[in-house]
Amino acid sequence: MRSILTGIAIVLVLIGAASGYVWWNYDAVVTMILKPQTATAGDITEESFGLVTADGKRFALGDLQGALSSFKPSADGAPRPLVLFVHGFGPDPDGEFGLYTMGELAKGAGADVLMFNWPSWISMTEFPVLNARAASERLIALLHEMADLSGPGQALADRPVMIVGHSMAGELFRHVGEASPDLPKGLVARILFAVPETALPGHRLWMEKLSFADEIFVFVNADDPALQVTTRMYNTARLGRTLTNLDGSPEPLAQNADYILLDPESWRHYFFVSGQRSEAIDQIFADILKNGAPALKNDYLRPEPAGNVFVVVGPGAEGS
Repeated sequence: MRSILTGIAIVLVLIGAASGYVWWNYDAVVTMILKPQTATAGDITEESFGLVTADGKRFALGDLQGALSSFKPSADGAPRPLVLFVHGFGPDPDGEFGLYTMGELAKGAGADVLMFNWPSWISMTEFPVLNARAASERLIALLHEMADLSGPGQALADRPVMIVGHSMAGELFRHVGEASPDLPKGLVARILFAVPETALPGHRLWMEKLSFADEIFVFVNADDPALQVTTRMYNTARLGRTLTNLDGSPEPLAQNADYILLDPESWRHYFFVSGQRSEAIDQIFADILKNGAPALKNDYLRPEPAGNVFVVVGPGAEGS
């Protein structure tokens, strides 16, 4: 009996040691497994894309009109804002968690929320960078359709449009910016990039081409675990994690964007979901989503000398 108990104790110690190693070396372990997609994205079909509403209704990507008509009119009949949510990497973005996230965004902005659903998952070992490029082409087409529906009497007339791009959505928008789409200025009131997974170096060049958005906000979390992984994977600083390159040099910032540096108090990648962030971050994200630049005067934000960089302070944040 003693030998059995000793054996069990040894197994438990080994499991504990292995778990501790994975915990403290999370990014190194995941990087050993996950690699960038190398095969072409030619097997993607139009059925790989779609539009999803917060109540779970799904529409073909080309049926923007149908998706918009599914929203109930506001109680007072006034045009309600629209939030286009572009999700990041994952096998089930339009599942329970994605719908919950959309519901939170709807409450924060007092808006209807529509997800741009793209094939953000191949397997546990492939990071879908080529799928992101293919998705950017469809996203540009969707934005053009939104522009067509923004005219007088159309479905988006007088409806402010906001975009929330989470994580790997940053890679989609990098391709959008590089394509320099001919979209009308003011099409989108603001874009909020939540810890965007894309390279930090040179981001100013493509971000300043997103001229169809009146305002752009970039949320940066130094301790974000997913971006720790991709930092190792690409050996390049990631926009959603830092504004400093790996050699310590500062990266030129986009003049049409404001950068919000979050307190790295946790590993939570989905910080914009209520209950997974501090009181300060919760209020700041919702306020910026709804009101844009005036929210930068929030008491939870401290402006930095750069002028367009702000640091979160307040309950649950360093320096509070």
